[in-house]
Amino acid sequence: MQELLNKLMNEVGLSAEQAQKTMTTVVEFVKSKVPGPLAANIDAMFSGAKGEMKEASYADKAEDFAEATKEKLEDLAEQAKDKLGDVADKAEDMAKEALSKIKGLFGGEEKK
Repeated sequence: MQELLNKLMNEVGLSAEQAQKTMTTVVEFVKSKVPGPLAANIDAMFSGAKGEMKEASYADKAEDFAEATKEKLEDLAEQAKDKLGDVADKAEDMAKEALSKIKGLFGGEEKK
Protein backbone atom coordinates (compact mmCIF):
# COMPACT_ATOMS: atom_id res chain seq x y z
CA MET A 1 0.00 0.00 0.00
CA GLN A 2 2.86 2.35 0.77
CA GLU A 3 4.08 2.04 -2.83
CA LEU A 4 0.70 3.20 -4.12
CA LEU A 5 0.59 6.02 -1.56
CA ASN A 6 4.02 7.16 -2.77
CA LYS A 7 2.80 7.11 -6.39
CA LEU A 8 -0.23 9.21 -5.49
CA MET A 9 1.98 11.73 -3.72
CA ASN A 10 4.73 11.85 -6.38
CA GLU A 11 2.80 11.48 -9.63
CA VAL A 12 -0.53 13.08 -8.74
CA GLY A 13 0.84 15.62 -6.30
CA LEU A 14 -1.31 14.70 -3.34
CA SER A 15 -0.21 15.35 0.22
CA ALA A 16 0.33 12.34 2.47
CA GLU A 17 -3.04 12.97 4.12
CA GLN A 18 -4.83 13.32 0.76
CA ALA A 19 -3.16 10.17 -0.58
CA GLN A 20 -4.20 8.22 2.53
CA LYS A 21 -7.82 9.44 2.28
CA THR A 22 -7.84 8.58 -1.42
CA MET A 23 -6.57 5.07 -0.74
CA THR A 24 -9.11 4.53 2.04
CA THR A 25 -11.92 5.70 -0.24
CA VAL A 26 -10.80 3.48 -3.12
CA VAL A 27 -10.37 0.42 -0.89
CA GLU A 28 -13.79 0.87 0.72
CA PHE A 29 -15.39 1.37 -2.69
CA VAL A 30 -13.82 -1.78 -4.12
CA LYS A 31 -14.79 -3.80 -1.03
CA SER A 32 -18.40 -2.65 -1.37
CA LYS A 33 -18.53 -4.09 -4.90
CA VAL A 34 -17.33 -7.62 -4.11
CA PRO A 35 -18.90 -10.47 -2.10
CA GLY A 36 -18.11 -10.38 1.62
CA PRO A 37 -15.55 -13.21 1.67
CA LEU A 38 -13.43 -11.41 -0.93
CA ALA A 39 -13.32 -8.17 1.08
CA ALA A 40 -10.64 -9.62 3.35
CA ASN A 41 -8.53 -10.36 0.27
CA ILE A 42 -8.81 -6.74 -0.79
CA ASP A 43 -7.62 -5.60 2.63
CA ALA A 44 -4.74 -8.06 2.40
CA MET A 45 -3.85 -6.93 -1.11
CA PHE A 46 -3.73 -3.25 -0.18
CA SER A 47 -1.85 -3.91 3.03
CA GLY A 48 1.02 -5.52 1.14
CA ALA A 49 0.04 -9.17 1.55
CA LYS A 50 -0.32 -11.33 -1.52
CA GLY A 51 -4.07 -11.12 -1.32
CA GLU A 52 -4.50 -14.84 -1.75
CA MET A 53 -6.90 -16.89 0.28
CA LYS A 54 -5.29 -19.62 2.28
CA GLU A 55 -6.02 -23.22 1.39
CA ALA A 56 -7.89 -23.66 4.65
CA SER A 57 -10.18 -20.80 3.72
CA TYR A 58 -10.93 -22.42 0.36
CA ALA A 59 -11.53 -25.73 2.09
CA ASP A 60 -13.90 -24.11 4.59
CA LYS A 61 -15.83 -22.38 1.84
CA ALA A 62 -16.04 -25.59 -0.19
CA GLU A 63 -17.24 -27.49 2.87
CA ASP A 64 -19.90 -24.85 3.59
CA PHE A 65 -21.04 -24.97 -0.03
CA ALA A 66 -21.17 -28.77 0.00
CA GLU A 67 -23.19 -28.79 3.22
CA ALA A 68 -25.67 -26.23 1.89
CA THR A 69 -26.00 -28.18 -1.36
CA LYS A 70 -26.55 -31.43 0.54
CA GLU A 71 -29.30 -29.85 2.65
CA LYS A 72 -31.00 -28.40 -0.44
CA LEU A 73 -30.87 -31.76 -2.24
CA GLU A 74 -32.29 -33.53 0.81
CA ASP A 75 -35.15 -31.02 0.89
CA LEU A 76 -35.80 -31.52 -2.82
CA ALA A 77 -35.73 -35.30 -2.42
CA GLU A 78 -38.26 -35.09 0.41
CA GLN A 79 -40.53 -32.87 -1.69
CA ALA A 80 -40.26 -35.27 -4.64
CA LYS A 81 -41.09 -38.20 -2.37
CA ASP A 82 -44.20 -36.39 -1.10
CA LYS A 83 -45.31 -35.52 -4.64
CA LEU A 84 -44.78 -39.08 -5.86
CA GLY A 85 -46.82 -40.35 -2.92
CA ASP A 86 -49.66 -37.99 -3.87
CA VAL A 87 -49.52 -39.15 -7.50
CA ALA A 88 -49.53 -42.80 -6.43
CA ASP A 89 -52.58 -42.21 -4.21
CA LYS A 90 -54.43 -40.52 -7.07
CA ALA A 91 -53.51 -43.33 -9.46
CA GLU A 92 -54.79 -45.89 -6.97
CA ASP A 93 -58.08 -43.99 -6.57
CA MET A 94 -58.48 -43.78 -10.35
CA ALA A 95 -57.80 -47.49 -10.75
CA LYS A 96 -60.38 -48.36 -8.09
CA GLU A 97 -62.94 -46.10 -9.76
CA ALA A 98 -62.25 -47.65 -13.16
CA LEU A 99 -62.55 -51.18 -11.75
CA SER A 100 -65.82 -50.28 -10.09
CA LYS A 101 -67.21 -48.95 -13.38
CA ILE A 102 -66.07 -52.05 -15.24
CA LYS A 103 -67.80 -54.24 -12.67
CA GLY A 104 -70.94 -52.17 -13.18
CA LEU A 105 -70.82 -52.87 -16.90
CA PHE A 106 -70.83 -56.60 -16.25
CA GLY A 107 -73.56 -56.68 -13.71
CA GLY A 108 -71.45 -55.99 -10.70
CA GLU A 109 -72.13 -53.16 -8.32
CA GLU A 110 -70.88 -49.71 -9.46
CA LYS A 111 -69.48 -47.47 -6.77
CA LYS A 112 -69.08 -43.75 -7.13
